[in-house]
Amino acid sequence: MPSIDQTHRSEFEVKLDELFSDFIQAASDLFRNNQDYIKDFEGGRYLCAYLTPSKRLRQAMAADREVLLVVSTFSDQQQRIIKFVQAEISDSKGRLEPTVAIVIHLDPSGNVKLRNWGRDLGISVLPIDATNGFSDARDIERKLANQLFSHDPFDVTGPVSGESNFFGRRDEAIDLARKLQTGQIRSCLGIRKVGKTSIINRVLKEVPNLFDCAVIMIDCSKDDVFEMNASNLLSSIASTLQSLSSTNAGYATITPRQSDISIAEARRKLESAVISCEHVVLIVFDEVDYITPGSPTSTEWRSEFNVFWRNLRAVYQDCDRTEKPMSLLIGGVSTHWFTVGEIQGIENAALAFVPEEFLSPMAKGATIAMLRRLGKVAGLGFSEEAAELVALETGNMPYWARKCCSYIHRKIPISDRPKQLSVAEISPLVEDFVQNEGCQIAEVAINHLFRVHPDMMDVCRHILSGKASEARENLRRTLRQYGVTNTRDAFSGKMFENAVKTVMAAPPIPVSDRVEPRIADEGALGEWAEELAALGQRRNLLERRLRGIALNFLRMDAMINQKLDSLNDNIKSALPSNRRKILSGYDLENFFQKLMWLELIGIISKNWSVFEKIFGDKKAFEGNAELINDRPDAHAKEWDTADFALYRRSLTWFEERVTKLQ
Repeated sequence: MPSIDQTHRSEFEVKLDELFSDFIQAASDLFRNNQDYIKDFEGGRYLCAYLTPSKRLRQAMAADREVLLVVSTFSDQQQRIIKFVQAEISDSKGRLEPTVAIVIHLDPSGNVKLRNWGRDLGISVLPIDATNGFSDARDIERKLANQLFSHDPFDVTGPVSGESNFFGRRDEAIDLARKLQTGQIRSCLGIRKVGKTSIINRVLKEVPNLFDCAVIMIDCSKDDVFEMNASNLLSSIASTLQSLSSTNAGYATITPRQSDISIAEARRKLESAVISCEHVVLIVFDEVDYITPGSPTSTEWRSEFNVFWRNLRAVYQDCDRTEKPMSLLIGGVSTHWFTVGEIQGIENAALAFVPEEFLSPMAKGATIAMLRRLGKVAGLGFSEEAAELVALETGNMPYWARKCCSYIHRKIPISDRPKQLSVAEISPLVEDFVQNEGCQIAEVAINHLFRVHPDMMDVCRHILSGKASEARENLRRTLRQYGVTNTRDAFSGKMFENAVKTVMAAPPIPVSDRVEPRIADEGALGEWAEELAALGQRRNLLERRLRGIALNFLRMDAMINQKLDSLNDNIKSALPSNRRKILSGYDLENFFQKLMWLELIGIISKNWSVFEKIFGDKKAFEGNAELINDRPDAHAKEWDTADFALYRRSLTWFEERVTKLQ
């Protein structure tokens, strides 16, 4: 169809059309133009076009609809262009591909900015810098492919719940959310990194769509949560619920409060808060192992566990009798302390209160579908058999399977994509991953499982010796429910098998007695404290150096771009409003000294174009930064040798890059 009307046009519009015409001419073998127009948006003027990609590009983009092209002549791109892209895709009523767009621009640093802004909103923006014109179709295709496939869609560093990262368990989460509207008690148990927190997050996302609910979220691994006693925890839940009811909000994280309230008064306070709430009350406990007698961080819960759950059970039963729905969702590794008959010689009030419901690995078909779908985004066409190999060797653990494919993604050159992968091609890569990276990931999960569930070690020992039948059936069944073994009582893949062998071969790790947790000897504590001190010293030194580097680089960039006047506001805009308010009175020097680690990382990430040459891979930067933030001395997490090794590796990653600047 004809291009935009050439009459009565401004010089600005002529430039837009020239860029567009030059691109269409250069990329005539790659795209067909179906429609184009000029549109104003928030003070800017852009040219838009609906393009049909060639068959090869459609495969590379995983696109089955038209693709939006936006042309901009601004020399300094602003975030409004991404808002414009979003609006145009939305207005197309399904005609345009919702997650891909091409932007032609004249901003020297626009490629990095546009990619990052688009990624934040779930859109794969493919920027083309037209400052020096366009080359031939082959070169354009190569550049687009490089941008499409350089991003690692497999890698994930934390819990997920969004559609773009949540696979195979959406129906499971919706079903669990539906059950919670009728006053039920449900649990979500599993080994580390199986996806417990992701499921809980997804349930909380689905709940508002199904029924009116007041949700109290309790992360028991937080210091200020497990440091409370039973009465303070009950009282804090009640106070948070009262505050939630008064604001008519639907969700709140517990606000811990220390007081001298008695357990009876705390119980009555919670019961009153639940009954007076207009909606269904849902109390969610994540990492519940931290408030059990086997807590790795607080010996107080040896005696407080029974008190807390006895009174919470009383509240639940009273609410049930008054037909006031109150639901509980409990996530953790083991319900051992809800199944023993007595604790410290006293009848266990929580006996059989929490059902043993395990979050097992994903179904093989769901794992295969996940890997093949993500593979298309990376230009890697996993055959059914190739994806099945990855699924089997990683035990159908979604996090592990994605880590394995992330390893494969790093090993296959971008220039070779899109590429079809067979079993023969990926087999050596999968084996390398299991040996070099996968075993270490699985060791952390197995070590943790053996700590909270010591009986599992004996079962694994029998399996390794080929005598699985000699182990107790109820323990073998539990191991199968965790997904560590399959129905034949064999380990679910090489990652599990190698990790169990490694952990078994290592010196025994002191474990807490089931009823009377014991403290490690002074020598072990001394070694652990020395390790913490060494890591803490390295982390503090790194953080001080990084603060100075970040401030200096941002100042230099502002001077070069003549934006010194707005530097202060630009930096502080990366912080949440409440933190901006707290730090508003400080000059930049003192402001940077007051920043928390994740706030500093957030500022660097927001200004990635300034720091990309220092750190290189943004995913690696954010992943290592997140791991460094998981400080054992402050967050009271259970750590073993594998955790320390990962932590040292992340510190070294940062230190190597920072040292080059000194």
